[in-house]
Amino acid sequence: MFELPRRVPNGLTLIDLCCKQGAASMGYYLAGFDVVGVDWEPQPRYPFPFIQADLRDLDPEWLAQNFNAGAGSPPCWGHSDLKHRTGKTYDDFIPETRALFEASGLPYVIENVEGAPLKNPITLCGTMFDGLRVSRHRLFESNVELTVPRPCPKRHPLHYTLDKRKAHYGRLDQWRDFVQVTGGGNCSRAAASDAMGGLDWMTKDGMNQAVPPAYTRWIGQQLAEHLAPAAAAA
Repeated sequence: MFELPRRVPNGLTLIDLCCKQGAASMGYYLAGFDVVGVDWEPQPRYPFPFIQADLRDLDPEWLAQNFNAGAGSPPCWGHSDLKHRTGKTYDDFIPETRALFEASGLPYVIENVEGAPLKNPITLCGTMFDGLRVSRHRLFESNVELTVPRPCPKRHPLHYTLDKRKAHYGRLDQWRDFVQVTGGGNCSRAAASDAMGGLDWMTKDGMNQAVPPAYTRWIGQQLAEHLAPAAAAA
């Protein structure tokens, strides 16, 4: 269906749908997977092998023949506060992503924002990982049992801001404090990269929607452990 890079003998391969600039892919790579990204838009900054395609055009049998696992981050705008601010209707590709992975029979993970209609997801937060300075709650659905590294605290660190309307205005140290990495965020591109664990190949716009690689490294390690018996027998 598509030409793929040569697979590593006995290696683990993962396809990452709606990959954008590859923050989530980087986490899976750090967990030990050879990653191929798919997105309907060109992604010249993507750091791994890339296929430009619509996920709805992919063949589940092709996925099953070429990959050990699947991951996807369908567009989240329809489930974020952006929908409430703009009043617009956004496409939701979560059902199509899930149907594709279920038809392939692969272990899979689907990521999205809080409020998205995922099935029995876990929630990851930046406070669960040493070295991150973003909260960025994200949901992860999987057909593999997943755990969190530690509980999410009831009270999160303040995200200091340069917005004069906010009570914690003017106290921002973007290299030390928790920050908001969004379109209306409160830090530079370099500081946003540092706060999210190192995304220096990405643009600031790319970081605004990105999943910190620490999240998907944690998820990927659990996927790899799930696949270990089959990989050892191959």
